[in-house]
Amino acid sequence: MRKIILMGLILSLLSSGLTGCYNRVEMDDTVAVTGFGIDVDGEQKVIHLQVASPSSKPEGGGTAKVETVVLKEKAPGYAQAAREITLRFPRTPVWSLATTILLGEQVARKDLDLMMDFVSRNRFIRPNMLLFLAAGATPEEVLQVKTPPENYSALALVKIIRGQESQSGIYLPVTLRDFRTKYVTAGIEPVLPQVKIEEADGEKILCLQGVAVFRDRRMVGELNEKESRGLRILDPGEKRGGLVTVNLSGDTETGPLEDMVTMEIIRSRARCTPSFNPDGTVEILIDIEADGNLYEQTSAENLQTTANLARLEQLTSQAIKENALACIHKAQLLGSDIFGWGAMISRQNPALWQQLKADWPAHFSDLQVQAEVNYSVRRTYLIEAPVPIKN
Repeated sequence: MRKIILMGLILSLLSSGLTGCYNRVEMDDTVAVTGFGIDVDGEQKVIHLQVASPSSKPEGGGTAKVETVVLKEKAPGYAQAAREITLRFPRTPVWSLATTILLGEQVARKDLDLMMDFVSRNRFIRPNMLLFLAAGATPEEVLQVKTPPENYSALALVKIIRGQESQSGIYLPVTLRDFRTKYVTAGIEPVLPQVKIEEADGEKILCLQGVAVFRDRRMVGELNEKESRGLRILDPGEKRGGLVTVNLSGDTETGPLEDMVTMEIIRSRARCTPSFNPDGTVEILIDIEADGNLYEQTSAENLQTTANLARLEQLTSQAIKENALACIHKAQLLGSDIFGWGAMISRQNPALWQQLKADWPAHFSDLQVQAEVNYSVRRTYLIEAPVPIKN
């Protein structure tokens, strides 16, 4: 009898699970969201939604052409604006398929509390989505740019920033989880890679350019390309990929073009350690280890001798150090601890952190930094001597 009752209970639970969910939507009534933008217009909150819209099938049974549609809605709150899109669009947007969030400059320069509440509370917004700042343009304009061979600019941005990591090694991808953690953690400030619209041959194209820097929950400035490269070098953990340009004259900025050499970074690792002095001051010690290859040279000089390789290692170490120090200088100028040094101090010396945290931006700006970089050349690829160059 007990077995019969147990079996009946199991069948009852299974049958109740087959009745469906209260918010179930038929697939034909939905549309995939590839990315969305968040902005403000005066007191109104604005949502820009990029959705994949398949057009009618072509004759002959070919593959349906996919078109990009960007929807826009305003309301007193972001959640309300997102819901009101359904008043004008015949399909239900599937937010969980989105890969990209674009912040407008106007919302970034104001308090981000309401925006963070919206993206953190919504269960359909995944924490591994990538965030970008739309610089010099609205999120709507960025989402409308064509990015062949990709159908959707939101997906193209993901591939661009992932691809440049191993090739150029300039910008760090930032997920919603990363940004949210730094947003709520004392002693560290978030950053966002910037995307801008440029024109080439009359066509609009998207380009990663600079990094937005935040302090006290709003954007306060940006890093240029050199400083952005330094930020990636200083980021904890092992980094792979990237290029560094050096000049045999020792002056990369104004040295002769024929003396330019491109060095590849195969892997690098930065270690930042706070040093506590007896007088209560703090110093940051930075140790960067990197290795890579001779990638390109513009002169006919044989750089693959023992003496020249040692020279290249020294020049590359100095270039990496200059990038890192440029980033540190800009962050201190903005009073924004984007490296998390305050968080390190709070873990290693809680008593001192209690004294510093109330005015940490000012203390961070005055920190003394010592950096050591060691770059090693591993190989010179497929040739043992430079190709002769004739003038």
